[in-house]
Amino acid sequence: MDLREKQAVSGVLTLELLGTDGTLVERRTVPNLITTAGKQLLANLLMGKVDALPTRWAIAVGTGTAQAQVSDTQLGTQVDQALDAAPKVEVITRADGLSVIRATVTATLPALTQATVQPLTEAGIQITQGATTRVLFNRVRFEEVNRGPNMVMKMTWEISF
Repeated sequence: MDLREKQAVSGVLTLELLGTDGTLVERRTVPNLITTAGKQLLANLLMGKVDALPTRWAIAVGTGTAQAQVSDTQLGTQVDQALDAAPKVEVITRADGLSVIRATVTATLPALTQATVQPLTEAGIQITQGATTRVLFNRVRFEEVNRGPNMVMKMTWEISF
C-alpha cells in the first residue's frame, strides 16, 4: 500500500450560458492550469511573505487565442470581468477516506447591452492583493463561447488541493 499523499493543485472551470429567464442554453466544463504566479502567491501566503492578503476575487474573460502557459501573467486580450464577493472553501471527503480541499470562485457576467455578439475564448481568476497588485492565478483557453444581449454567463471555478 502506498502511504504517500500525492500533492497537486488543479482547477476546473464550468461555463454556463443562461437565457435572461434563467434557462440553461449551454454548459461546458474545461480544465485549466495554475500559473507560476498563482503557485508563488500560494507559497508566499503559506510562508507569511506577502504584505497584503487577497482583497478581491474576479473571473476575467477575453478573446485571446494563444494556448494557456504557466508563465502567463494576464489574459491575451481581456474584455470583461465579474467579481465574487464571497469565494468559499470546503473540505470534501472522498470515498477512499482522503480529504480534498476545494475553493470555489463564482461570478456572473450580465447580458450585453448592445445588440452584438462577444466571442469569448479565454478566462482566468484575477486576484487583487491590497489596492493594486494583481495576480493571474490560473488561465484556460477554450473553444469560442458567444456571449450576447440575450444571455447571462455564469462561471464557476473549482480549485482542488
